[in-house]
Amino acid sequence: MLTLTASLRADRAFPPCHFNKTCKCSPEDLATAFNNRGQIKYFRVDFYEAMDDYTSAIEVQPSFEVPYYNRGLILYRLGYFDDALEDFKKVLDLNPGFQDAVLSLKQTILDKEEKQRRNY
Repeated sequence: MLTLTASLRADRAFPPCHFNKTCKCSPEDLATAFNNRGQIKYFRVDFYEAMDDYTSAIEVQPSFEVPYYNRGLILYRLGYFDDALEDFKKVLDLNPGFQDAVLSLKQTILDKEEKQRRNY
């Protein structure tokens, strides 16, 4: 079991007590919690804080492919195509059958090439 004191800023979606208590949970559960909180921030269009949560999930459980995918989507949306490509490739290293990552990787490559063609 992993014991962590969450010194995380309280999010308006949850009472502050959810982020200020000592949490005893497995790395998998903690990574899932970070990923889920990142999703809430993503839907609020708070992309940089969402990426921080996805990165925290990755740090806790590097073999969890979903936060790489979620972070890659934001990087793509913000136009950071090289960083998005890295995340999508990592997803496929961890889970070659992740079809949404396959499609996102292909679209990122196409959009990066288009951006280069137009000299942006």
